[in-house]
Amino acid sequence: MSEPSKPAQSNRRRFLGTTTAAAATLGSAELVYGDHHKGKPLRFAQIGCGGKGSSDLDNTVSSGGKLIAMCDVDEGRAKGHFNKYSKVPRYTDYREMLAKHKDEIDAVVVSTPDHVHAVAALAAMKLGKHVYVQKPLARTYGECMALLEATKKYKVVTQMGNQGHAGSGLKLWKKMMDDGAFGEVLELHSWSNRPIWPQGMTKYPAEAPVPKGLDWDSWVGPMEKRAFGKGFLPFSWRGWWDFGAGAMGDMACHNMDPAFWTCGLTLPTSITAEASAPAGVAYPKWSVIHFHFPATKVCPKGIKMVWYDGGKRPKPPAGADPGLNMGGNGCLIVGSKMSAMGGSHAGTPRPVAVGPKFDKDAIARESARWQAEHRKLKGTDHHREWVDAAKKGDINAPGSNFMYAAPMSAALALGAVALRFPGQELKWDDQSGKFTNHDEANKWVTIDPREGYDLKA
Repeated sequence: MSEPSKPAQSNRRRFLGTTTAAAATLGSAELVYGDHHKGKPLRFAQIGCGGKGSSDLDNTVSSGGKLIAMCDVDEGRAKGHFNKYSKVPRYTDYREMLAKHKDEIDAVVVSTPDHVHAVAALAAMKLGKHVYVQKPLARTYGECMALLEATKKYKVVTQMGNQGHAGSGLKLWKKMMDDGAFGEVLELHSWSNRPIWPQGMTKYPAEAPVPKGLDWDSWVGPMEKRAFGKGFLPFSWRGWWDFGAGAMGDMACHNMDPAFWTCGLTLPTSITAEASAPAGVAYPKWSVIHFHFPATKVCPKGIKMVWYDGGKRPKPPAGADPGLNMGGNGCLIVGSKMSAMGGSHAGTPRPVAVGPKFDKDAIARESARWQAEHRKLKGTDHHREWVDAAKKGDINAPGSNFMYAAPMSAALALGAVALRFPGQELKWDDQSGKFTNHDEANKWVTIDPREGYDLKA
């Protein structure tokens, strides 16, 4: 397991300066590139062509992108797209690709395992390239802060892969909140049926021969060198601390999004985790993580949000059918007037409680009302949203830009730290960029990359 480093040198001025104040700066900035791409494709390089990268590549092309170069460390996983784009230059080291094609590309799509997101995106942003990065934006608080700082510094168009944020479902969540339908917001809950890969391991897999066509050292990338084992690939990396972000990292950016967006949340003030066992080399088999967020305009008293995974679920709220099926993935906003629930990826919300006592007729009336409102709303494709914005240089157009996505991912990263210390309340302070009551937890706030990789904005 990679060694933790000293806490990120962050303070409240830095964090807020790269969210609220920086948002104003970016909002008033002139478009960096102008609309000189009008009628022309967005020239992009792809980092990660197998797995999720295959659909990201295809969706970027279909949205108006032109593939100039591509990189994947696993020839077998990327074979389909290597063959499909046989004339496009291919690489196993994204640093080499960017150095060679920096003058030929406008943008970079990063669809790697989680541990490479930040270093790859930063390398592209430093070259002035627009970036699309798969969720979660990064694994650690320190990585998220570096990406946030780079967003302000380079003013490129950014988007974290979060399809639901561009959908009509999220728009309905927002309209419900803006119209006061919830009344006072009392609680927030989000959950997932993940993990659907192994977690809870207590030791690394036995060393095994590196498969043919896999550049293992490049796959490990910024993490400390480690022998190849059969338990890491092709999908199981998500459960390992060094490489993935666990169940929460995989799905919370999707499922927490309605609550995070509509309530205007940033970073929590305290976190307490429950888990099957403390996180170590791997994430636990299940977890329940309690976040307490400071006051916002929507939640003037502050608000509690609870995350559940590994088969855990919240109970139906007061006023709901006691037999309400919570489903495998979802978000629940509990209010004094109404409670609503939606599925995965900011799924369309539906009222599940009106008032403190179960009233089937009242729920039906509210459901009909909001179904009618939903029919008036229109979502967009989030790949096209990013491509169109990048062509124009419109840094604010993508809804899941890093000004929003970095704080949300940073909150999740701090939640992951709490998994190492279940049952202990960790109190977070923005001004110092530290947990104020747990020195050991501070060692995991960021992880320095190995030589040859850079996390500096």
